[in-house]
Amino acid sequence: MAHPFNQVNVSAIMAAAGLRRQTFYDYFRDKYDVLGFIYREEVAAAATYCRHYAYWPQTLRSMLRYFDANRAFYQRVLTLDMQNAPANVIQAHLRTTIGDVLADMQSTEHIHLAPAYVQFIQSVQSVALLAALQEWIGAAEPVTLAVENARLYRYLQDGLNGLAHSARATRVTLIK
Repeated sequence: MAHPFNQVNVSAIMAAAGLRRQTFYDYFRDKYDVLGFIYREEVAAAATYCRHYAYWPQTLRSMLRYFDANRAFYQRVLTLDMQNAPANVIQAHLRTTIGDVLADMQSTEHIHLAPAYVQFIQSVQSVALLAALQEWIGAAEPVTLAVENARLYRYLQDGLNGLAHSARATRVTLIK
Protein backbone atom coordinates (compact mmCIF):
# COMPACT_ATOMS: atom_id res chain seq x y z
CA MET A 1 0.00 0.00 0.00
CA ALA A 2 1.30 3.43 -0.90
CA HIS A 3 -0.56 5.39 1.77
CA PRO A 4 0.83 6.71 5.07
CA PHE A 5 0.21 4.10 7.76
CA ASN A 6 -2.03 6.40 9.79
CA GLN A 7 -4.37 6.60 6.77
CA VAL A 8 -4.58 2.83 6.27
CA ASN A 9 -7.46 0.96 7.88
CA VAL A 10 -8.39 -2.70 8.18
CA SER A 11 -11.00 -2.45 5.43
CA ALA A 12 -8.38 -1.13 2.99
CA ILE A 13 -5.93 -3.89 3.95
CA MET A 14 -8.53 -6.59 3.41
CA ALA A 15 -9.77 -5.07 0.15
CA ALA A 16 -6.19 -5.01 -1.17
CA ALA A 17 -5.78 -8.65 -0.09
CA GLY A 18 -9.13 -9.65 -1.57
CA LEU A 19 -10.37 -11.03 1.76
CA ARG A 20 -13.31 -10.41 4.07
CA ARG A 21 -12.83 -7.96 6.93
CA GLN A 22 -13.80 -10.61 9.52
CA THR A 23 -11.00 -12.88 8.27
CA PHE A 24 -8.54 -10.22 9.40
CA TYR A 25 -9.87 -10.34 12.96
CA ASP A 26 -9.52 -14.11 13.04
CA TYR A 27 -5.75 -13.53 13.03
CA PHE A 28 -5.05 -9.97 14.18
CA ARG A 29 -6.37 -7.47 16.72
CA ASP A 30 -5.67 -4.41 14.60
CA LYS A 31 -3.36 -3.04 11.92
CA TYR A 32 -0.55 -2.61 14.45
CA ASP A 33 -0.76 -6.31 15.27
CA VAL A 34 -0.03 -6.96 11.58
CA LEU A 35 3.15 -4.86 11.85
CA GLY A 36 4.19 -6.88 14.89
CA PHE A 37 3.57 -10.12 13.03
CA ILE A 38 5.59 -8.95 10.03
CA TYR A 39 8.46 -7.87 12.27
CA ARG A 40 8.52 -11.14 14.25
CA GLU A 41 8.40 -13.28 11.09
CA GLU A 42 11.05 -11.32 9.22
CA VAL A 43 13.43 -10.98 12.16
CA ALA A 44 13.02 -14.68 13.01
CA ALA A 45 14.08 -15.48 9.45
CA ALA A 46 16.98 -12.99 9.59
CA ALA A 47 18.30 -13.92 13.06
CA THR A 48 18.03 -17.68 13.35
CA TYR A 49 20.28 -18.15 16.40
CA CYS A 50 18.89 -15.36 18.56
CA ARG A 51 18.46 -17.58 21.64
CA HIS A 52 22.09 -18.68 21.91
CA TYR A 53 24.83 -16.93 23.87
CA ALA A 54 27.54 -18.12 21.50
CA TYR A 55 25.77 -16.61 18.48
CA TRP A 56 24.61 -13.26 19.82
CA PRO A 57 27.11 -11.32 17.63
CA GLN A 58 25.63 -12.95 14.51
CA THR A 59 22.14 -12.18 15.80
CA LEU A 60 23.06 -8.52 16.29
CA ARG A 61 24.56 -8.29 12.81
CA SER A 62 21.54 -10.02 11.24
CA MET A 63 19.08 -7.76 13.03
CA LEU A 64 20.98 -4.63 12.01
CA ARG A 65 21.11 -5.84 8.40
CA TYR A 66 17.35 -6.40 8.53
CA PHE A 67 16.71 -2.87 9.82
CA ASP A 68 19.16 -1.36 7.36
CA ALA A 69 17.45 -3.15 4.45
CA ASN A 70 14.05 -1.96 5.69
CA ARG A 71 15.18 1.47 6.88
CA ALA A 72 12.58 3.54 5.01
CA PHE A 73 9.73 1.43 6.37
CA TYR A 74 10.99 1.54 9.97
CA GLN A 75 11.71 5.26 9.77
CA ARG A 76 7.98 5.70 9.30
CA VAL A 77 6.55 3.10 11.66
CA LEU A 78 8.91 3.73 14.57
CA THR A 79 7.46 7.21 14.88
CA LEU A 80 4.03 5.77 15.68
CA ASP A 81 3.25 6.24 19.35
CA MET A 82 0.35 4.18 20.58
CA GLN A 83 -0.35 1.25 22.88
CA ASN A 84 0.80 -1.54 20.56
CA ALA A 85 3.12 0.49 18.35
CA PRO A 86 5.91 -1.30 16.47
CA ALA A 87 8.54 0.11 18.85
CA ASN A 88 6.84 -1.74 21.70
CA VAL A 89 6.91 -4.99 19.71
CA ILE A 90 10.61 -4.53 18.92
CA GLN A 91 11.43 -3.71 22.53
CA ALA A 92 9.54 -6.80 23.73
CA HIS A 93 11.45 -8.92 21.22
CA LEU A 94 14.76 -7.45 22.34
CA ARG A 95 13.84 -8.08 25.97
CA THR A 96 13.03 -11.73 25.25
CA THR A 97 16.18 -12.19 23.18
CA ILE A 98 18.32 -10.68 25.94
CA GLY A 99 16.70 -13.00 28.48
CA ASP A 100 17.36 -16.02 26.27
CA VAL A 101 21.00 -15.02 25.75
CA LEU A 102 21.47 -14.49 29.51
CA ALA A 103 19.89 -17.86 30.31
CA ASP A 104 22.17 -19.60 27.82
CA MET A 105 25.15 -17.59 29.10
CA GLN A 106 24.51 -18.79 32.65
CA SER A 107 24.56 -22.39 31.46
CA THR A 108 27.58 -21.94 29.19
CA GLU A 109 29.66 -19.94 31.69
CA HIS A 110 28.47 -21.91 34.75
CA ILE A 111 27.32 -18.81 36.59
CA HIS A 112 24.09 -17.89 38.31
CA LEU A 113 22.26 -14.57 38.10
CA ALA A 114 19.31 -13.80 40.33
CA PRO A 115 16.06 -13.78 38.31
CA ALA A 116 15.27 -10.23 39.45
CA TYR A 117 18.66 -9.08 38.19
CA VAL A 118 18.12 -10.80 34.83
CA GLN A 119 14.79 -8.95 34.54
CA PHE A 120 16.54 -5.69 35.39
CA ILE A 121 19.19 -6.29 32.69
CA GLN A 122 16.49 -7.21 30.18
CA SER A 123 14.60 -4.02 30.92
CA VAL A 124 17.59 -1.68 30.78
CA GLN A 125 19.23 -3.28 27.76
CA SER A 126 16.04 -3.52 25.69
CA VAL A 127 15.35 0.20 26.24
CA ALA A 128 18.96 1.11 25.42
CA LEU A 129 19.10 -1.04 22.29
CA LEU A 130 15.76 0.24 21.02
CA ALA A 131 16.90 3.83 21.56
CA ALA A 132 20.16 3.18 19.69
CA LEU A 133 18.25 1.49 16.88
CA GLN A 134 15.75 4.33 16.59
CA GLU A 135 18.54 6.90 16.54
CA TRP A 136 20.45 5.00 13.85
CA ILE A 137 17.40 4.35 11.68
CA GLY A 138 16.11 7.90 12.02
CA ALA A 139 19.40 9.70 11.48
CA ALA A 140 19.58 12.03 8.50
CA GLU A 141 23.16 10.86 7.95
CA PRO A 142 23.44 7.49 9.69
CA VAL A 143 26.74 5.79 10.32
CA THR A 144 27.32 2.71 8.20
CA LEU A 145 25.98 -0.68 9.15
CA ALA A 146 29.52 -1.80 9.97
CA VAL A 147 30.09 1.13 12.34
CA GLU A 148 26.74 0.69 14.11
CA ASN A 149 27.38 -3.03 14.45
CA ALA A 150 30.87 -2.42 15.86
CA ARG A 151 29.56 0.10 18.40
CA LEU A 152 26.72 -2.09 19.63
CA TYR A 153 28.92 -5.19 19.61
CA ARG A 154 31.50 -3.51 21.84
CA TYR A 155 28.83 -2.15 24.18
CA LEU A 156 27.17 -5.56 24.57
CA GLN A 157 30.42 -7.53 24.69
CA ASP A 158 31.80 -5.32 27.44
CA GLY A 159 28.60 -5.77 29.44
CA LEU A 160 28.50 -9.55 29.01
CA ASN A 161 32.21 -9.93 29.80
CA GLY A 162 31.85 -7.78 32.91
CA LEU A 163 28.78 -9.70 34.02
CA ALA A 164 30.44 -13.10 33.55
CA HIS A 165 33.64 -11.92 35.25
CA SER A 166 31.76 -10.56 38.27
CA ALA A 167 29.66 -13.70 38.60
CA ARG A 168 32.72 -15.99 38.41
CA ALA A 169 34.71 -13.84 40.82
CA THR A 170 32.02 -13.90 43.51
CA ARG A 171 30.93 -17.52 42.90
CA VAL A 172 27.53 -16.67 44.39
CA THR A 173 24.24 -15.65 42.88
CA LEU A 174 24.90 -12.25 41.39
CA ILE A 175 22.60 -9.51 42.68
CA LYS A 176 19.36 -10.51 44.31
